[in-house]
Amino acid sequence: MFLDVLRAIRKIYISHNIVLWLVLLILPVVTSVFMVNFFSAEIIQHVPIGLLKQDRSQLADKVEMALRADPVLEVAMECDDRSECEHAVIRGDLQAFIVLPYDMERRALRLETPVIPVYSSGQNYLTNTFAVKEIRSVISAIGADLFTKQMDDPIHVELKSVSNNSGNYQGFLGLGLVTAIFHLAGILAAVYLFSFPFRDHRVREFLKAAGGSRVVLGAATVLPLVVIQWLSMMAVYAYARRALTPMTFDEFVVVSAGQLAMILACSGAGAAFVGITGNMRMSSSVAGVIAGPAFAFAGQTFPVMAMPLVVRGFAFLLPLTHILKVQSTMLLGSVGKAHAWESIVVLLCMALFWHLLASKLLMLRWKVAEEKEADWEAREKLHLKDKLKNIAGAVYSDLSIRKAVATDVAARDVRKGGRND
Repeated sequence: MFLDVLRAIRKIYISHNIVLWLVLLILPVVTSVFMVNFFSAEIIQHVPIGLLKQDRSQLADKVEMALRADPVLEVAMECDDRSECEHAVIRGDLQAFIVLPYDMERRALRLETPVIPVYSSGQNYLTNTFAVKEIRSVISAIGADLFTKQMDDPIHVELKSVSNNSGNYQGFLGLGLVTAIFHLAGILAAVYLFSFPFRDHRVREFLKAAGGSRVVLGAATVLPLVVIQWLSMMAVYAYARRALTPMTFDEFVVVSAGQLAMILACSGAGAAFVGITGNMRMSSSVAGVIAGPAFAFAGQTFPVMAMPLVVRGFAFLLPLTHILKVQSTMLLGSVGKAHAWESIVVLLCMALFWHLLASKLLMLRWKVAEEKEADWEAREKLHLKDKLKNIAGAVYSDLSIRKAVATDVAARDVRKGGRND
């Protein structure tokens, strides 16, 4: 069986098929490196924010009511301490959180300027800009209604960043794009690998190389795909991560496990698309439509919590959403590992579902394709046999005609010679 696997792998991968290696390895690696180097150089609503209410005054209540009434913002969490809100921001549950400090109203009554710290996500630049702008607007409106009209800035907003003190948004965006590229490449590579035997009518040929076992053929197709893309993704991610803080060994293990789970889920999804559609063109179209715009829905540029329910469900079904959450939680250090493993378990469940579905569908399609190719080959042989028979008949007929003509000519010559005598 092991030799059958090796023969099938050699048949599938070690060939002059440049398209396979373009999709499998060259394009995702080259494009990812290009993106990393490049980035190293309608109204949004219901953006989730947190609230840490240290002051229990009327002014604090007024600020809270204004924040809850704002259509752009949604107070999704009231925290007991700052670390709880910080962890929620890094996990992606919140975009920002506001601290209403002690003695805020008392400072305003003394004509001092109370400072309200706003801690925003250091990963998502676009949503961060919208959220901070709206928070400033709400708090400025509250300050304008205070009796201290002579003060230019009755309430001051102090902006602080969570997990990105240097403001390096390019690094986070580059990491997300690298992952998104491999997310798409994993699905497309699986689509190509599982569909081109159907396209070229070579299912029997590959099954013969696999010793006639469909299980061996499936394993020989998917295992090298997963290993190649996983190793290349780890290498590119480690190269891209140099723009941020270096990872510890434990963080690298967790992220690598998440990447492996994502590649497994993507390869299973691509194989399932082939099993459902049965041809390369339709499978590639489905994969492109689903995985192409995945980065926009995965929570990197806009929080998943702020999306409509249907879009949120679509985002949850994308493996990219969960692997990006794993990458973000690693910024929490040891605290984020538990949340990271939750996302990895979700990815593994996705991978199991897609591979079971793909196995069932592909087994049926391989069986049908094998029978069709055998029938087609038998008809070709029969057609060739009939063609040879027709050719032989035509040759025999031609020879018979020639023989008859020669006999007739000889008979005439004999009769003509007799008359001359």
